[in-house]
Amino acid sequence: MVNPHLLRSTLCLVVVTCLAWASLIRGVRAEGEPAAMFLKQLRAAGYHGLAIRYLDRLGDYPGVDPEIRSAVELEKAQTHIDAAVVARTASQREAAFADAEAALQEFLKRGSHPRAADARAQLGRLQMVRAAQLLSGELDDEKREQARQAYQDAASTFDSIVAELKEKLTSMQGARIDETKEPERAAERDGFRFSYLQGMVNAGEARVAAAETFAEPAAGGRKLLEEALGLFTDLSEKYAKFPLGAAALYSRGRVERLLGDRKKAEESFVRMMEMVDADPLRSARIGAASGLVELALSDEKSDYEKAIKQGEEMVKALRPNERQLPETQLLRLELARAYLAKSQDETQGNKTQRKRAESDARKLLKEANQVAGVHQEETTRLLKEVGIGGAEDEVVELPTADDPNSLDDAIASARTIMQALQRQQTELDALMQQGAEKPVIAEQVQALQQKISEARRVGIVILRRGLSMLHGESDTSMIHEGRQYLTYLLHLEQAHREASVVGQFLARFAPGTERGLGAGMLALASLQQVIASEENDSEHLMAEIEQFADYLLMTWPDSPKAAGAQEIVIRLALSNDQFDRAEALLDKMPEGPQRATLQRLMGMLVWNKFLMANAEEGHSGSDQDLEKARQYLEAGLKGVNEGFADTQTLQAGLVLTKLLLRQGKSQQAVGVLDNAKYGPLKLLPKVDDPEQSLLLDLYKTELQAVVGTMTGSNANTDPLLKRASETLDKLRDTVQGPDGKKRLVGTYVALARDIRSQLETTTPDRKAKLIDAFNVFLKQIAQSTQDESTLMWVGRTMMEIGESAMQDGELKAVGQASELIEGAASVFEDLLPKSEDKLTLRFLFARCLRMLGQYSKALDQYQNVLKEKPMMLDAQKEAALTYEMWAGELAPGIASKAYATALMGGRKGPDGKNIIWGWGRISTLTQRDPKFRTIFFDARYHVALCRYLQGKKAKDDRIVKQAIRDITSVAVLYPELGGQEQRARFDALLKKIQTDAGEPANGLPPIAQPAAS
Repeated sequence: MVNPHLLRSTLCLVVVTCLAWASLIRGVRAEGEPAAMFLKQLRAAGYHGLAIRYLDRLGDYPGVDPEIRSAVELEKAQTHIDAAVVARTASQREAAFADAEAALQEFLKRGSHPRAADARAQLGRLQMVRAAQLLSGELDDEKREQARQAYQDAASTFDSIVAELKEKLTSMQGARIDETKEPERAAERDGFRFSYLQGMVNAGEARVAAAETFAEPAAGGRKLLEEALGLFTDLSEKYAKFPLGAAALYSRGRVERLLGDRKKAEESFVRMMEMVDADPLRSARIGAASGLVELALSDEKSDYEKAIKQGEEMVKALRPNERQLPETQLLRLELARAYLAKSQDETQGNKTQRKRAESDARKLLKEANQVAGVHQEETTRLLKEVGIGGAEDEVVELPTADDPNSLDDAIASARTIMQALQRQQTELDALMQQGAEKPVIAEQVQALQQKISEARRVGIVILRRGLSMLHGESDTSMIHEGRQYLTYLLHLEQAHREASVVGQFLARFAPGTERGLGAGMLALASLQQVIASEENDSEHLMAEIEQFADYLLMTWPDSPKAAGAQEIVIRLALSNDQFDRAEALLDKMPEGPQRATLQRLMGMLVWNKFLMANAEEGHSGSDQDLEKARQYLEAGLKGVNEGFADTQTLQAGLVLTKLLLRQGKSQQAVGVLDNAKYGPLKLLPKVDDPEQSLLLDLYKTELQAVVGTMTGSNANTDPLLKRASETLDKLRDTVQGPDGKKRLVGTYVALARDIRSQLETTTPDRKAKLIDAFNVFLKQIAQSTQDESTLMWVGRTMMEIGESAMQDGELKAVGQASELIEGAASVFEDLLPKSEDKLTLRFLFARCLRMLGQYSKALDQYQNVLKEKPMMLDAQKEAALTYEMWAGELAPGIASKAYATALMGGRKGPDGKNIIWGWGRISTLTQRDPKFRTIFFDARYHVALCRYLQGKKAKDDRIVKQAIRDITSVAVLYPELGGQEQRARFDALLKKIQTDAGEPANGLPPIAQPAAS
């Protein structure tokens, strides 16, 4: 036997000899020694000792690159680090890290070098690693002291990096760098800035780690923690627009928590959670969620419900690449504590919920324990508490089966297992009907499900072994039966890849047989599951499914099952938004109920595609999609058999009605609703227990369609008004239950918006007629009812229609718009004394008054609203806009002050502060929260507009030029300015102000594109 150590030595000698000869040969053929390549190959092969000896003798080789020759110690350090990573023992690893640190220190003694900054950063990181190593195993005071010193050394190293880079960045401030003309200098500056911020982060983390070496960090390491807090505070406040600065909020919260300042820690964590959900901030947001959970649990009352709420959402939102992060394991650990606290709270009366909480905790602890880290000791302890010993997950041994004697023996065993499975499934169904939420039954269900799964796995093992015994004389029917059973069991056990392979094989080798078709359909179902779980391979899988479905249809042409295979392919294509592929397949499908069903489905999905395109800012659905949806829906509905009724057909008819309304075809829409064969109103009595939401949507659409027909030249208004009133009664009667009124109000609000949308997408002539028709109808309803919800809807709808009748840019209503908004104001004013929801009514009333130009009365109402709810942003915006509009109608001397009020707010409260904030404060308070980003940019636009108009009225160029700075300063911080549409508004306003100020009307500068890498 060859001695492995001798073999390794021989290989080393061969490598060295080869390298020496290669060096001599290259010395003749090339200008220099390929040192970098040799080093890379030696490290990759694991020959770290040889690499060090090669570096020691580098001076003996002619033509070595001067850059490598000047950085020998740095290359040695990297080699030692690589050796440490693969070291087999802790002592070897520690020795390698020590050698690496010594080499880095030696390199840095030589003074300036182009790679000195990288070396210093590497040294700091290495010092952190060595410190962490000192804290492993049993700890004593000496090891803590050594680790603390190592962390402080690392902090000093990072401090020196920060100081050096700060000096470089300061020297660059005086030189304005044009990124388009000097991309290299701009890239250099950005690189320095990143390293500077990273150095601050590392310096802070080193201090925190040093403080945590004390038994009581807040006592023994207070100075270190305060220094770290200073660094993280600077990062999070001064550099919040950079990812490293924004993420520092998490570190800041950790330090504040260590110092015992719970309130500030919670504030920092909450601010971190409110940051935009960008990739560079994900780990910090996960850490912040963990911090919030820990704070909730460590509160005096240990609020586990709050802790669960804080952590549960983040755990559910974890991405695949985040499941191994250290922050994720800490979050799982803290959330598990919260679940355990809930499970142990005997005041919680629901035992099922307590048991579920313990189960959730166990799952989180097992997931965390599978990832190595500092959290494992605590997760192991908690796992033992919940009855799972050791650090490893519970091991459930797979059931085994004795080897069958033959294929016949295996098939016989499989038949027995299939019969047992059938009995067990019947028993399971009966238990489920008794109520699986009951604890006793839940335990029985769980035990039975385990038995069923074990039986399936036993069957799979037996069949695999039996089928491996095939020979030339094996019975073909027995082989087919075995493969059919195996396909079925694999599918049930969710081994979908293998099930599809076995099933397709049987379908192709047993053509025309029932077993072949059954296995083929199972294979198709398994492929559906595979495509649902493997998005990256979906195109290949779709092609495979399509080809196999064609094979089934061709091989079993008269079978409804095989025809159903084609339906599966079309539905899959539709679920993946592959409309062209689905359309091509659908066109080849023969006429019949299946094709009609798919045509209806296609029509509804194309309609949804159209609506989604409309919902995107700056986009609209295509008329081509709208027409295509109509054609498919009409064809699918014509294919409905007489007397057939189901929810999908009803919904298809409803969608076609909405589509026709969108196209301005109200009479045709009513015709669809009333169609004897497929009309939704005709099918409704035949559908069992339609959902309330479907009924509300149907009656809401009917109301729009009926009122829309009033605009026809031959329309008989009286019966149409009667039908519309009856539909409104049906709408009101549909809503039942404790939250009925709330749902009715929500439906009314949605109806008002739908009517406005219907008006905004029609032609001007038809729009005027529709407005008149709705006006007549709404006035009649207002006179005939005392129902508060209905009257609120009438008022809202009048206001929405009135606002839609106003021209673009028009803020004060005239003509039709004024008449409708006056009607809405009258309804709201009459309701005010008797309504419980005075806040909403006052707000709506005030909006009407503002649009009618009754500014003082509008502000009175907004003042009452904001006294009760000062944080109501919609009311604050409306009140500021009211001041702004009023200022536009005042004399110049007064107008200037009015614009100032629109900016700074007015209507002082008892505390002397302005009840109405004004645009300035609205923009300040919405700047930090991404949820209010649209409001922030809108407020900043109005700040600049009011400032400009104020300057013009006061004839003060200084104020006008301040308006220019109002826009440019925001554009520097947020170049996108809230999106394309909002940016265009800012640009147009800036050009107008620049022109009036006598400056070149250049507008906003183009958004700088990232430099090509």
